[in-house]
Amino acid sequence: MQIETLKQAGAIYLEQIQDGFDRYEWETIPMNAEEAVEKLDAQMQICGKENAWADFYYFTLPEESKAKIRECLTEEECALLEELEPKADGIIFRLDERLLKLLTRLNEMEMLFSTFYFTNPASTWWGNYGKTYVVFREKKTEMR
Repeated sequence: MQIETLKQAGAIYLEQIQDGFDRYEWETIPMNAEEAVEKLDAQMQICGKENAWADFYYFTLPEESKAKIRECLTEEECALLEELEPKADGIIFRLDERLLKLLTRLNEMEMLFSTFYFTNPASTWWGNYGKTYVVFREKKTEMR
């Protein structure tokens, strides 16, 4: 999927992380991989799998960096990466349970960081150092 298509679907896409802090409500949530799978899966169930995506930059890395990452993964996780080999449609992938587990594990190991996008309601979960996620949501407007 291309970034423009993700935006058209109603996702919060941040060109730069500072844009998120400036334009959206945000909070940080410390989570290990297991906790992140639980929370992100719950969010995916709320919005529906058809409204959940993730991006990660594994496929844009030099081969030696990819090899270091693969050394930390199980055979099953490496096979998933091979299945995901990006096509011409970009580096944003439909989120499912297998990809969720892989990406939260890579975030936890600080090997590769990922961003999770949800619509209906819109939120973006940015994987961060220190087993912490930054979650961006639309600002609530006050009724007067």
